[in-house]
Amino acid sequence: MKKNTFYIIYGLIAVSLLLLFWLSIELSSPLIIAASVILAAVLFFVLKKRVTDIVQDERTILIDMKTASATIRASVVLFLTVNLATIVYVFSGPLGFHSFTYHLPNDLMIPAGGYVTVSYFPVPPETIPISQLGLFAVLQLVMIVAALFIYVGFRFYYARKFGVWGEDEE
Repeated sequence: MKKNTFYIIYGLIAVSLLLLFWLSIELSSPLIIAASVILAAVLFFVLKKRVTDIVQDERTILIDMKTASATIRASVVLFLTVNLATIVYVFSGPLGFHSFTYHLPNDLMIPAGGYVTVSYFPVPPETIPISQLGLFAVLQLVMIVAALFIYVGFRFYYARKFGVWGEDEE
């Protein structure tokens, strides 16, 4: 198989993953996207082995290694920072380590009237709308896209540094 054919198939797989992602959200089934991503990764590696016109020399291998290493280092710092901030945000709320109840005076007119324990939740916690988790899902998607941009940026940097563009010996 030619390299361009591989990239066209790879693009079609990416678009189908996007559609399956939408379907899994609509059906509230994370199993669909999880199985699809694993299947797409296996299909990608099988198809890549069948490409015949990829040229790998020492310079492209060096660029790949440097880019991967720098991307992992930068992404780990980004993910760690965002996830630690998210953990602090979640655990400082009522679903974290704090109590699920608070105390109100039983009768405001009687100073020694005691306290009544009131729940933070008017309904059981499992029936509460989880709109905050949508924020964290978007945050995770932003971090994945940021990691892709970090990779592309390092790829351009190392390709220019090791002379893929510009001054070649030819």
